[in-house]
Amino acid sequence: MKVVFASSEIYPFAKTGGLADISGSLPKEIAKKGLKVFGFMPLYKSVDLEKHKIKSINVFIDVFLNGRNYTFEVYKLIDNVTFFFLKNDELFGRDYLYGTPEGDYPDNDIRFGAFSYAVMEFIRKEELNPDIIHVNDWQTSLIPVLTYYKYNWHNVRTVLTIHNLAYQGIFDKFAIERLNLGWDLFHMEALEFYDKVNFLKGGIVFSSAITTVSPTYAKEILKPEYGFGLDGLLRKYENKLYGIINGIDYNIWNPETDKHIYEKFCEYTIEKKLTNKKLFLKEFGLEEDKPLFVFIGRFAQQKGIDLIKDTIEELSKLPINLAILGSGDRGYNDFFESIKGKYENIFTKVGYDESISRKMYASGDFLLMPSLFEPCGLNQMIAMRYGTLVVARRTGGLNDTVKDISQPDGYGILFDNPDKHEFLNAINRAIDLYNNKQKFSDLQRKVMGFDFSIESTAQKYIKLYESIKYSREVIL
Repeated sequence: MKVVFASSEIYPFAKTGGLADISGSLPKEIAKKGLKVFGFMPLYKSVDLEKHKIKSINVFIDVFLNGRNYTFEVYKLIDNVTFFFLKNDELFGRDYLYGTPEGDYPDNDIRFGAFSYAVMEFIRKEELNPDIIHVNDWQTSLIPVLTYYKYNWHNVRTVLTIHNLAYQGIFDKFAIERLNLGWDLFHMEALEFYDKVNFLKGGIVFSSAITTVSPTYAKEILKPEYGFGLDGLLRKYENKLYGIINGIDYNIWNPETDKHIYEKFCEYTIEKKLTNKKLFLKEFGLEEDKPLFVFIGRFAQQKGIDLIKDTIEELSKLPINLAILGSGDRGYNDFFESIKGKYENIFTKVGYDESISRKMYASGDFLLMPSLFEPCGLNQMIAMRYGTLVVARRTGGLNDTVKDISQPDGYGILFDNPDKHEFLNAINRAIDLYNNKQKFSDLQRKVMGFDFSIESTAQKYIKLYESIKYSREVIL
């Protein structure tokens, strides 16, 4: 079976979040199972061609949109998967992937529309003849529309994975003309969304199957509070909607081999995690003999960052250390910059730092994930791989991967309502758990032994591919 996998970001070439991680690991794992996989991504300015040994293959694809021609030069890398990178510097030779800190690029419809057309044209030109085209989020959601509507490849099945329904790719109605699509697609049953064009909606309507990145999130998005205006449409297409939990690449996330951490360890040498913690506290000027809570992620309302921000005074008075690493919305960035050095027990760094993040996973006692919603989340899986227990809100993939210690076989701390009282109560429960040294140590070992590997995720996707290719009942 041949699979085309298209994503706007793929680790390690370009990354802004979890989409890149899964887009890097899932195609490789699927290829290991014997499928032929072709990966596609825009060639951004930030991609290091030399480091990754990405080479031009002297193939050029022309896409005519919005009254003009866009030429893409094709670059290639073979790493189990055959990756193709489509280069157009006018569209993708920019400092950011999707927009500046001030907001999205206004021509994102043309940028990712042209990329989608270029993927289709390359498939046709090189006669790849895929059985499955697997697209991810709104940036590539036009591909199922083109597959069915423009190219008439009715024997090709398409899979759309929704990593975060909050981002839909919504543009003014005249994007229909700019993208060379017919006005017959501008209606409620296709791309029209409150008199605008919605890329993700097109993907939902025209794809053969829709997946989300956890079973709980697949149910949540059918409700108005999580559906972002598309819950009614998703309920209509619920028969082709599946929840498949993401996984992590255990070759990348492995405390036994991680070159970034102070001292390597495994579940049988869990005492070395304490060495990591002591050295982390020393390097970043925090006090010893307290539980270390860490937050690693995007500073965005979705991530529950307001709960941390609004309780910072209370957190500074608790018998804990807190390390915060991330960046995002300017108001949050400014706040966490402003409290640097203000509290003896709180360390903050605004920005992305791979080395520090890995030290935090290896050193932390608890990872904070107070998300308002969380389609899947990879941080909690990575944390447990490094023996760090999770304090999280009971939502989406967090609900699927973390079980509260109030349950007989529980191993984490969950809370329900995103308010200060429940959040602080969850942290106090974690402090109590930490003080029960034997139970705490047993749970650290337990979570390190879990299997959150990408392999099981890949197996389920292969089953889905086979089911929709042969029009069989989908049994995941």
